[in-house]
Amino acid sequence: MLIQEITAILTNKLSPKAFKINSETYGLYYDKNWNNKIIKKGMLTIDLTLEAIHYALKQKVNLIISYHSLINKPIKKFNQNIINKLALLSRYPVSIFVLNSTFISAEEGISDTIANALYLKIDSTFEIKNKNGIKIPIGRICSPINYLNKKQSFILENLINRIKTNLNLPYVSYVGDLKKSIKKICIIGGYISKTNYIKKAMNIGCDCYISGKINYFDAIFARDIGLNLIETSHYQNVILAMKKLCNILSLEFPEVEFFLFESMNPIKTYI
Repeated sequence: MLIQEITAILTNKLSPKAFKINSETYGLYYDKNWNNKIIKKGMLTIDLTLEAIHYALKQKVNLIISYHSLINKPIKKFNQNIINKLALLSRYPVSIFVLNSTFISAEEGISDTIANALYLKIDSTFEIKNKNGIKIPIGRICSPINYLNKKQSFILENLINRIKTNLNLPYVSYVGDLKKSIKKICIIGGYISKTNYIKKAMNIGCDCYISGKINYFDAIFARDIGLNLIETSHYQNVILAMKKLCNILSLEFPEVEFFLFESMNPIKTYI
């Protein structure tokens, strides 16, 4: 299968380039000679760690699809870790495609995956604008379904317990009243949260906001305005969506062997 065919479905459908939030890394990120390249084996990963790169090369992968890029924040100089990765990649004809935040907004992407995993009914999208004024459907507006007792109100505690169970989390950080009824939920699946997103969610009638990142000052703000906040695991959010993407690509391109490299969550909890 030609690499152009795989990248075309990624950029147009599965993780659309149009959903870039700002000037982040996206698309074919590292490639020695990609034109008309035949792809026989592809690996999906959350991060381009040394472990992931080593494993890909050992498995003779010729396309890596990564959620995060090799360099995820501005650097003043190359550190030894990055030098080691580049030295390793330079010796092998492997291509790298980076998804980044476009995969949060995509249909069947991270926000969709979290909503479906929690058995929530998706009613509409939650849109923001990038620096070019283009609307990005980064989140999902959902309503809860109480399968156990449809006559009983669905409360914050029910939602948190569902998150712990369905996302396999040892604990869940939250802001709010556990006994408060939940009727309208905003989900943003990535490691992205801003105060203006929380304000917008509140203004459109949401009583709960779920994100992979909640900072202290947003938590204070939400508590003051009476909005429930829930922070889920960034790693768990992304790994669930990457598993789904791996299945989709395997069905779309059966002649290519796709597999997911499941690195361990670097953040551990002591309970």
